[in-house]
Amino acid sequence: MKRKLDFNNRATDQVAIHNKINEMEREREVEKRKEDISKRRTNIIGFFIILVLVGVLNFISSISRFDNVKVMDKAFKQSIILGLSLVIFSLMCSKKFGGFFNKKINRTNFRGLFLVISLVLFIVVALGPKSVFPTVNGGKGWIRLGSLSLQIPELLKVPFVIAIAGIFARGKDTKEKISYQKNFWTAFIYTGAFAVFITLALKDMGTAIHYVLIAGFMLFLSDIPNKVLYPIFFGGLAATPALLSFLSKVLTGYKQHRIKVYLEGILHNNYDIVDAYQIYQSLIAFGTGGIFGKGIGNGVQKYNYIPEVETDFAIANLAEETGFVGMIIVLFLFFTLFVLIMNVATKSKNYFYKYVVAGIGGYIITQVIINIGVAIGLLPVFGIPLPFISTGGSSILALSLSMGYIIYINNNHTTD
Repeated sequence: MKRKLDFNNRATDQVAIHNKINEMEREREVEKRKEDISKRRTNIIGFFIILVLVGVLNFISSISRFDNVKVMDKAFKQSIILGLSLVIFSLMCSKKFGGFFNKKINRTNFRGLFLVISLVLFIVVALGPKSVFPTVNGGKGWIRLGSLSLQIPELLKVPFVIAIAGIFARGKDTKEKISYQKNFWTAFIYTGAFAVFITLALKDMGTAIHYVLIAGFMLFLSDIPNKVLYPIFFGGLAATPALLSFLSKVLTGYKQHRIKVYLEGILHNNYDIVDAYQIYQSLIAFGTGGIFGKGIGNGVQKYNYIPEVETDFAIANLAEETGFVGMIIVLFLFFTLFVLIMNVATKSKNYFYKYVVAGIGGYIITQVIINIGVAIGLLPVFGIPLPFISTGGSSILALSLSMGYIIYINNNHTTD
Protein backbone atom coordinates (compact mmCIF):
# COMPACT_ATOMS: atom_id res chain seq x y z
CA MET A 1 0.00 0.00 0.00
CA LYS A 2 2.83 2.37 0.92
CA ARG A 3 4.56 1.65 -2.40
CA LYS A 4 1.32 2.42 -4.25
CA LEU A 5 0.94 5.75 -2.42
CA ASP A 6 4.55 6.67 -3.22
CA PHE A 7 3.94 5.85 -6.90
CA ASN A 8 0.78 7.99 -6.95
CA ASN A 9 2.60 10.86 -5.26
CA ARG A 10 5.44 10.66 -7.78
CA ALA A 11 2.92 10.58 -10.67
CA THR A 12 1.13 13.62 -9.23
CA ASP A 13 4.43 15.45 -8.83
CA GLN A 14 5.40 14.64 -12.44
CA VAL A 15 2.07 15.97 -13.72
CA ALA A 16 2.53 19.14 -11.65
CA ILE A 17 6.07 19.57 -12.98
CA HIS A 18 4.88 18.94 -16.54
CA ASN A 19 2.10 21.52 -16.13
CA LYS A 20 4.55 24.00 -14.64
CA ILE A 21 6.92 23.51 -17.58
CA ASN A 22 4.06 24.03 -20.06
CA GLU A 23 2.99 27.16 -18.21
CA MET A 24 6.53 28.52 -18.30
CA GLU A 25 6.79 27.78 -22.02
CA ARG A 26 3.50 29.60 -22.65
CA GLU A 27 4.76 32.55 -20.65
CA ARG A 28 8.00 32.55 -22.66
CA GLU A 29 5.99 32.45 -25.89
CA VAL A 30 3.86 35.38 -24.72
CA GLU A 31 6.98 37.33 -23.72
CA LYS A 32 8.63 36.52 -27.08
CA ARG A 33 5.52 37.64 -28.92
CA LYS A 34 5.48 40.91 -26.96
CA GLU A 35 9.19 41.37 -27.63
CA ASP A 36 8.75 40.77 -31.38
CA ILE A 37 5.84 43.20 -31.53
CA SER A 38 7.84 45.78 -29.61
CA LYS A 39 10.86 45.37 -31.94
CA ARG A 40 8.70 45.80 -35.05
CA ARG A 41 7.00 48.84 -33.53
CA THR A 42 10.31 50.44 -32.52
CA ASN A 43 11.92 49.80 -35.93
CA ILE A 44 8.98 51.12 -37.94
CA ILE A 45 8.62 54.24 -35.80
CA GLY A 46 12.37 54.79 -35.95
CA PHE A 47 12.57 54.66 -39.76
CA PHE A 48 9.42 56.76 -40.06
CA ILE A 49 10.90 59.48 -37.84
CA ILE A 50 14.27 59.37 -39.62
CA LEU A 51 12.62 59.85 -43.03
CA VAL A 52 10.53 62.75 -41.67
CA LEU A 53 13.70 64.35 -40.28
CA VAL A 54 15.43 63.93 -43.64
CA GLY A 55 12.44 65.70 -45.17
CA VAL A 56 12.68 68.52 -42.61
CA LEU A 57 16.41 68.95 -43.29
CA ASN A 58 15.82 69.00 -47.05
CA PHE A 59 12.94 71.45 -46.62
CA ILE A 60 15.09 73.86 -44.57
CA SER A 61 17.77 73.71 -47.26
CA SER A 62 15.21 74.21 -50.06
CA ILE A 63 13.64 77.35 -48.59
CA SER A 64 16.97 78.95 -47.63
CA ARG A 65 16.89 80.74 -51.00
CA PHE A 66 14.01 82.97 -49.88
CA ASP A 67 14.08 86.13 -47.77
CA ASN A 68 13.52 85.83 -44.02
CA VAL A 69 9.82 86.75 -44.13
CA LYS A 70 9.00 84.05 -46.68
CA VAL A 71 11.20 81.51 -44.91
CA MET A 72 9.32 82.09 -41.64
CA ASP A 73 5.96 81.87 -43.40
CA LYS A 74 6.81 78.57 -45.11
CA ALA A 75 8.42 77.16 -41.96
CA PHE A 76 5.34 78.07 -39.90
CA LYS A 77 2.94 76.35 -42.34
CA GLN A 78 5.13 73.26 -42.56
CA SER A 79 5.40 73.12 -38.75
CA ILE A 80 1.60 73.09 -38.49
CA ILE A 81 1.35 70.24 -41.02
CA LEU A 82 4.08 68.22 -39.30
CA GLY A 83 2.58 68.82 -35.86
CA LEU A 84 -0.87 67.76 -37.04
CA SER A 85 0.63 64.71 -38.78
CA LEU A 86 2.41 63.56 -35.62
CA VAL A 87 -0.81 64.02 -33.63
CA ILE A 88 -2.71 61.88 -36.16
CA PHE A 89 0.07 59.28 -36.09
CA SER A 90 0.03 59.13 -32.28
CA LEU A 91 -3.76 58.84 -32.12
CA MET A 92 -3.82 56.06 -34.71
CA CYS A 93 -1.20 54.12 -32.74
CA SER A 94 -3.35 54.16 -29.61
CA LYS A 95 -5.64 51.24 -28.89
CA LYS A 96 -8.61 53.50 -28.14
CA PHE A 97 -8.59 55.82 -31.16
CA GLY A 98 -7.02 53.25 -33.51
CA GLY A 99 -9.61 50.71 -32.37
CA PHE A 100 -12.44 53.17 -33.02
CA PHE A 101 -11.10 53.84 -36.54
CA ASN A 102 -10.63 50.11 -37.11
CA LYS A 103 -14.19 49.37 -36.01
CA LYS A 104 -15.63 51.95 -38.39
CA ILE A 105 -13.74 50.75 -41.47
CA ASN A 106 -14.65 47.12 -40.75
CA ARG A 107 -18.32 47.87 -41.32
CA THR A 108 -19.73 45.85 -44.20
CA ASN A 109 -21.02 48.95 -45.99
CA PHE A 110 -17.69 50.83 -45.79
CA ARG A 111 -16.62 50.08 -49.39
CA GLY A 112 -19.86 51.18 -50.99
CA LEU A 113 -20.20 54.26 -48.79
CA PHE A 114 -16.59 55.31 -49.41
CA LEU A 115 -16.97 54.87 -53.17
CA VAL A 116 -20.13 56.99 -53.35
CA ILE A 117 -18.74 59.73 -51.07
CA SER A 118 -15.46 59.84 -53.01
CA LEU A 119 -17.08 60.12 -56.43
CA VAL A 120 -19.50 62.81 -55.21
CA LEU A 121 -16.54 64.65 -53.68
CA PHE A 122 -14.62 64.47 -56.96
CA ILE A 123 -17.58 66.01 -58.81
CA VAL A 124 -17.93 68.78 -56.20
CA VAL A 125 -14.21 69.58 -56.44
CA ALA A 126 -14.34 69.55 -60.25
CA LEU A 127 -17.39 71.79 -60.55
CA GLY A 128 -17.08 73.91 -57.39
CA PRO A 129 -15.95 77.55 -57.27
CA LYS A 130 -12.30 78.08 -58.17
CA SER A 131 -11.78 80.24 -55.12
CA VAL A 132 -12.27 77.13 -52.95
CA PHE A 133 -11.29 74.40 -55.44
CA PRO A 134 -8.41 75.90 -57.44
CA THR A 135 -6.66 74.45 -60.48
CA VAL A 136 -2.98 73.73 -59.74
CA ASN A 137 -0.56 72.89 -62.57
CA GLY A 138 -3.46 72.07 -64.86
CA GLY A 139 -5.18 69.70 -62.43
CA LYS A 140 -8.09 69.96 -60.02
CA GLY A 141 -8.40 68.02 -56.76
CA TRP A 142 -7.36 70.78 -54.38
CA ILE A 143 -9.42 72.41 -51.65
CA ARG A 144 -8.24 75.72 -50.23
CA LEU A 145 -8.96 76.45 -46.56
CA GLY A 146 -7.59 79.92 -45.91
CA SER A 147 -3.84 79.72 -46.39
CA LEU A 148 -3.92 75.90 -46.22
CA SER A 149 -4.43 73.75 -49.33
CA LEU A 150 -5.24 70.02 -49.28
CA GLN A 151 -5.26 67.58 -52.18
CA ILE A 152 -8.36 65.40 -51.90
CA PRO A 153 -7.17 62.38 -54.02
CA GLU A 154 -3.98 62.21 -51.93
CA LEU A 155 -5.98 62.07 -48.69
CA LEU A 156 -8.23 59.32 -50.07
CA LYS A 157 -5.42 56.88 -50.90
CA VAL A 158 -5.46 55.22 -47.47
CA PRO A 159 -9.25 54.61 -47.45
CA PHE A 160 -8.85 53.33 -51.04
CA VAL A 161 -6.26 50.79 -49.85
CA ILE A 162 -8.62 49.72 -47.06
CA ALA A 163 -11.51 49.33 -49.52
CA ILE A 164 -9.48 47.21 -51.96
CA ALA A 165 -8.19 45.12 -49.04
CA GLY A 166 -11.78 44.48 -48.01
CA ILE A 167 -12.60 43.26 -51.53
CA PHE A 168 -9.67 40.84 -51.77
CA ALA A 169 -10.28 39.55 -48.23
CA ARG A 170 -13.94 38.70 -48.88
CA GLY A 171 -14.66 35.12 -47.93
CA LYS A 172 -11.18 34.44 -46.52
CA ASP A 173 -11.78 35.25 -42.86
CA THR A 174 -15.46 34.27 -42.76
CA LYS A 175 -14.89 31.01 -44.71
CA GLU A 176 -17.55 31.99 -47.24
CA LYS A 177 -17.30 30.62 -50.75
CA ILE A 178 -16.63 33.69 -52.88
CA SER A 179 -14.90 33.10 -56.21
CA TYR A 180 -11.68 34.90 -57.00
CA GLN A 181 -13.30 36.06 -60.27
CA LYS A 182 -15.90 38.00 -58.31
CA ASN A 183 -13.26 39.67 -56.15
CA PHE A 184 -11.12 40.43 -59.20
CA TRP A 185 -13.89 42.11 -61.19
CA THR A 186 -15.16 44.02 -58.15
CA ALA A 187 -11.67 45.42 -57.53
CA PHE A 188 -11.26 46.13 -61.26
CA ILE A 189 -14.51 48.13 -61.45
CA TYR A 190 -13.78 49.90 -58.16
CA THR A 191 -10.29 50.96 -59.27
CA GLY A 192 -11.55 51.86 -62.74
CA ALA A 193 -14.16 54.19 -61.27
CA PHE A 194 -11.51 56.07 -59.28
CA ALA A 195 -9.09 56.21 -62.21
CA VAL A 196 -11.71 57.51 -64.65
CA PHE A 197 -13.12 60.14 -62.28
CA ILE A 198 -9.69 61.41 -61.21
CA THR A 199 -8.52 61.59 -64.83
CA LEU A 200 -11.63 63.12 -66.39
CA ALA A 201 -13.12 65.18 -63.56
CA LEU A 202 -9.93 66.27 -61.81
CA LYS A 203 -7.59 66.24 -64.84
CA ASP A 204 -4.95 64.43 -62.78
CA MET A 205 -3.70 61.45 -64.75
CA GLY A 206 -0.59 61.00 -62.57
CA THR A 207 -2.60 60.42 -59.39
CA ALA A 208 -5.03 58.16 -61.27
CA ILE A 209 -2.09 56.00 -62.43
CA HIS A 210 -0.86 55.79 -58.85
CA TYR A 211 -4.26 54.48 -57.72
CA VAL A 212 -4.07 51.82 -60.44
CA LEU A 213 -0.53 50.84 -59.37
CA ILE A 214 -1.61 50.51 -55.73
CA ALA A 215 -4.49 48.24 -56.72
CA GLY A 216 -2.17 46.30 -59.05
CA PHE A 217 0.35 45.76 -56.25
CA MET A 218 -2.40 44.41 -53.99
CA LEU A 219 -3.75 42.27 -56.83
CA PHE A 220 -0.46 40.41 -57.10
CA LEU A 221 -0.54 39.70 -53.36
CA SER A 222 -4.07 38.30 -53.48
CA ASP A 223 -5.10 34.67 -53.97
CA ILE A 224 -5.92 35.26 -57.64
CA PRO A 225 -4.06 32.53 -59.62
CA ASN A 226 -0.88 33.29 -61.57
CA LYS A 227 -2.56 32.07 -64.76
CA VAL A 228 -4.74 35.19 -64.51
CA LEU A 229 -2.08 37.59 -63.20
CA TYR A 230 0.78 36.84 -65.60
CA PRO A 231 -1.18 37.64 -68.79
CA ILE A 232 -2.34 40.91 -67.19
CA PHE A 233 1.20 41.88 -66.21
CA PHE A 234 3.02 40.91 -69.39
CA GLY A 235 0.16 42.14 -71.58
CA GLY A 236 0.25 45.52 -69.84
CA LEU A 237 4.04 45.65 -70.16
CA ALA A 238 3.90 44.87 -73.89
CA ALA A 239 1.14 47.42 -74.48
CA THR A 240 2.92 50.29 -72.68
CA PRO A 241 4.89 51.63 -75.69
CA ALA A 242 1.80 51.58 -77.91
CA LEU A 243 -0.23 53.24 -75.17
CA LEU A 244 2.32 56.04 -74.73
CA SER A 245 2.42 56.61 -78.48
CA PHE A 246 -1.38 56.68 -78.59
CA LEU A 247 -1.58 59.13 -75.66
CA SER A 248 0.97 61.45 -77.27
CA LYS A 249 -1.44 61.78 -80.22
CA VAL A 250 -4.84 61.96 -78.55
CA LEU A 251 -4.02 64.05 -75.49
CA THR A 252 -3.92 67.82 -75.65
CA GLY A 253 -2.19 70.60 -73.77
CA TYR A 254 0.39 69.95 -71.07
CA LYS A 255 -0.44 66.21 -70.86
CA GLN A 256 0.47 65.68 -74.50
CA HIS A 257 3.56 67.80 -73.99
CA ARG A 258 4.69 65.69 -71.04
CA ILE A 259 4.32 62.42 -72.97
CA LYS A 260 6.18 63.75 -76.02
CA VAL A 261 8.99 65.16 -73.90
CA TYR A 262 9.30 61.84 -72.06
CA LEU A 263 9.44 59.81 -75.29
CA GLU A 264 12.03 62.15 -76.78
CA GLY A 265 14.17 61.84 -73.67
CA ILE A 266 13.89 58.10 -73.09
CA LEU A 267 14.26 57.13 -76.77
CA HIS A 268 16.77 59.72 -78.00
CA ASN A 269 18.34 60.98 -74.75
CA ASN A 270 17.24 64.45 -75.78
CA TYR A 271 16.18 66.49 -72.74
CA ASP A 272 15.65 69.87 -74.33
CA ILE A 273 16.38 72.78 -71.98
CA VAL A 274 13.06 74.38 -72.93
CA ASP A 275 10.63 71.50 -73.41
CA ALA A 276 12.12 69.21 -70.74
CA TYR A 277 13.29 71.98 -68.43
CA GLN A 278 12.44 70.27 -65.11
CA ILE A 279 14.04 66.95 -66.04
CA TYR A 280 17.03 68.70 -67.61
CA GLN A 281 17.75 70.65 -64.41
CA SER A 282 17.00 67.64 -62.23
CA LEU A 283 19.56 65.54 -64.10
CA ILE A 284 22.10 68.34 -63.66
CA ALA A 285 21.42 68.24 -59.90
CA PHE A 286 21.97 64.47 -59.79
CA GLY A 287 25.09 64.70 -61.94
CA THR A 288 26.77 67.57 -60.12
CA GLY A 289 26.13 65.98 -56.73
CA GLY A 290 28.94 63.53 -57.35
CA ILE A 291 29.77 60.91 -54.73
CA PHE A 292 29.32 62.89 -51.51
CA GLY A 293 27.34 65.91 -52.71
CA LYS A 294 27.96 69.63 -52.27
CA GLY A 295 26.87 69.65 -48.64
CA ILE A 296 23.52 70.43 -47.03
CA GLY A 297 22.47 73.96 -47.98
CA ASN A 298 25.08 74.31 -50.71
CA GLY A 299 22.99 73.22 -53.70
CA VAL A 300 22.40 75.69 -56.51
CA GLN A 301 19.53 74.10 -58.47
CA LYS A 302 17.04 75.25 -55.82
CA TYR A 303 17.75 78.88 -56.82
CA ASN A 304 14.83 78.98 -59.27
CA TYR A 305 16.42 76.44 -61.62
CA ILE A 306 14.09 73.58 -60.62
CA PRO A 307 10.40 74.41 -60.14
CA GLU A 308 8.68 72.50 -57.31
CA VAL A 309 12.05 71.79 -55.65
CA GLU A 310 10.33 71.50 -52.26
CA THR A 311 7.60 69.16 -53.48
CA ASP A 312 7.72 66.94 -56.57
CA PHE A 313 11.47 67.40 -57.19
CA ALA A 314 12.66 67.41 -53.57
CA ILE A 315 14.83 64.39 -54.37
CA ALA A 316 16.84 66.45 -56.89
CA ASN A 317 17.90 68.95 -54.22
CA LEU A 318 18.74 66.07 -51.88
CA ALA A 319 20.78 64.37 -54.60
CA GLU A 320 22.76 67.52 -55.35
CA GLU A 321 23.56 68.19 -51.71
CA THR A 322 24.19 64.63 -50.45
CA GLY A 323 25.41 62.95 -53.64
CA PHE A 324 25.41 59.26 -54.54
CA VAL A 325 26.04 58.22 -50.92
CA GLY A 326 23.04 60.23 -49.74
CA MET A 327 20.82 58.63 -52.37
CA ILE A 328 21.93 55.14 -51.34
CA ILE A 329 21.09 55.96 -47.71
CA VAL A 330 17.65 57.34 -48.63
CA LEU A 331 16.87 54.29 -50.79
CA PHE A 332 18.04 52.03 -47.95
CA LEU A 333 15.69 53.83 -45.53
CA PHE A 334 12.70 53.42 -47.86
CA PHE A 335 13.49 49.79 -48.72
CA THR A 336 13.98 48.83 -45.06
CA LEU A 337 10.74 50.54 -44.03
CA PHE A 338 8.95 48.68 -46.83
CA VAL A 339 10.40 45.33 -45.63
CA LEU A 340 9.35 46.10 -42.03
CA ILE A 341 5.82 46.95 -43.18
CA MET A 342 5.57 43.74 -45.21
CA ASN A 343 6.77 41.81 -42.14
CA VAL A 344 3.80 43.19 -40.20
CA ALA A 345 1.57 42.07 -43.09
CA THR A 346 2.87 38.49 -42.92
CA LYS A 347 2.32 38.38 -39.15
CA SER A 348 -1.22 39.80 -39.28
CA LYS A 349 -3.95 37.56 -37.87
CA ASN A 350 -6.39 37.70 -40.77
CA TYR A 351 -6.44 38.38 -44.49
CA PHE A 352 -8.02 41.81 -44.20
CA TYR A 353 -5.17 43.16 -42.07
CA LYS A 354 -2.61 41.43 -44.30
CA TYR A 355 -3.99 43.16 -47.37
CA VAL A 356 -4.34 46.54 -45.64
CA VAL A 357 -0.76 46.61 -44.35
CA ALA A 358 0.68 45.24 -47.61
CA GLY A 359 -1.40 47.76 -49.56
CA ILE A 360 0.03 50.63 -47.51
CA GLY A 361 3.50 49.24 -48.19
CA GLY A 362 2.66 49.20 -51.90
CA TYR A 363 1.25 52.72 -51.69
CA ILE A 364 4.53 54.01 -50.24
CA ILE A 365 7.01 52.08 -52.39
CA THR A 366 5.22 52.76 -55.70
CA GLN A 367 5.17 56.46 -54.84
CA VAL A 368 8.92 56.33 -54.17
CA ILE A 369 9.57 54.57 -57.49
CA ILE A 370 7.40 57.03 -59.43
CA ASN A 371 8.93 60.14 -57.85
CA ILE A 372 12.55 59.07 -58.29
CA GLY A 373 11.80 57.64 -61.75
CA VAL A 374 10.42 61.03 -62.81
CA ALA A 375 13.39 62.92 -61.34
CA ILE A 376 15.92 60.90 -63.36
CA GLY A 377 13.87 60.85 -66.56
CA LEU A 378 12.82 57.19 -66.53
CA LEU A 379 9.13 58.08 -66.20
CA PRO A 380 6.95 60.93 -67.49
CA VAL A 381 6.31 63.80 -65.08
CA PHE A 382 3.48 62.63 -62.81
CA GLY A 383 3.37 65.28 -60.09
CA ILE A 384 3.64 62.64 -57.33
CA PRO A 385 5.47 63.72 -54.12
CA LEU A 386 8.23 61.70 -52.46
CA PRO A 387 6.85 60.14 -49.24
CA PHE A 388 7.88 61.91 -46.01
CA ILE A 389 10.44 64.10 -47.81
CA SER A 390 8.38 66.26 -50.19
CA THR A 391 6.54 69.09 -48.45
CA GLY A 392 3.05 68.20 -49.68
CA GLY A 393 0.79 68.58 -46.65
CA SER A 394 -1.87 66.15 -47.91
CA SER A 395 0.74 63.49 -48.54
CA ILE A 396 2.34 63.64 -45.09
CA LEU A 397 -1.08 63.67 -43.40
CA ALA A 398 -2.20 60.56 -45.32
CA LEU A 399 1.13 58.82 -44.72
CA SER A 400 1.07 59.59 -40.99
CA LEU A 401 -2.42 58.13 -40.70
CA SER A 402 -1.36 55.01 -42.59
CA MET A 403 1.81 54.53 -40.51
CA GLY A 404 -0.18 54.94 -37.29
CA TYR A 405 -2.70 52.35 -38.48
CA ILE A 406 0.14 49.91 -39.23
CA ILE A 407 1.43 50.36 -35.66
CA TYR A 408 -2.10 49.75 -34.32
CA ILE A 409 -2.41 46.53 -36.34
CA ASN A 410 1.08 45.44 -35.28
CA ASN A 411 0.22 45.99 -31.60
CA ASN A 412 -3.22 44.40 -31.60
CA HIS A 413 -3.72 42.12 -34.60
CA THR A 414 -0.48 40.21 -35.21
CA THR A 415 0.38 36.66 -34.16
CA ASP A 416 4.05 36.85 -33.17
